[in-house]
Amino acid sequence: MTEEWHLDNERIRSFVDTVDEAADTHEEIPDLLAALRDPFRDLLTDDDWLPEPYDGLVPDGYDDKGEMGRDIAQWLLYRRPEKLTMFTLVLPPGVETPVHDHLAWGLVGIYSGTQTEDFYRRADDEDNHIGHADLEHLRTEEVERGDFYELIPPNNDIHKVRTSSDVPSVSVHLLGADVGCIQRHQFDPDDEFVELFQSHYTNVRCERSLSPPDNHGHSHSHQH
Repeated sequence: MTEEWHLDNERIRSFVDTVDEAADTHEEIPDLLAALRDPFRDLLTDDDWLPEPYDGLVPDGYDDKGEMGRDIAQWLLYRRPEKLTMFTLVLPPGVETPVHDHLAWGLVGIYSGTQTEDFYRRADDEDNHIGHADLEHLRTEEVERGDFYELIPPNNDIHKVRTSSDVPSVSVHLLGADVGCIQRHQFDPDDEFVELFQSHYTNVRCERSLSPPDNHGHSHSHQH
């Protein structure tokens, strides 16, 4: 399966190798993520591997910004199509994402700046892609560099983030799906509404729009 290295240096290659080794050893997602906690935290606090533009905002004049938000950059770093992605999400000060889900297991953590995160869950029994959706607000967290959380849908799958620092926030995402190119869900908690959206990547176009995955639970299909 073809790998794409949009950021290619020794540090990111070493981390992806660590992910592969852990995936070969741990079939269940909770065990895999537990094995990656320390390596991921080390990556978040390493100053030397994430150069421009991957820690920056969208370029001036860039107009294909996807549906996450016009001022939000989503830089693809690494992709193993439909299996594994790494990307950064960069939000200007005060900017907030829509409430959205991920539909994939993974790790999400802060590389620079600070964020306020609000987590939700669906309070109804429906699994519809568009229409009514009743969300329950679970908690609000203030996160800073080195903080991260484990994503095992439905746990921690629905959230919104806002940059609370006076500089842009940069978060690093390791996810078990091509999250920028799949159709995911965007929610309006006040109007109790859900619809499909696609976040895209700032530096790479999606050749096709992928349907929401049927299985994003507690085991992985990992090929390398």
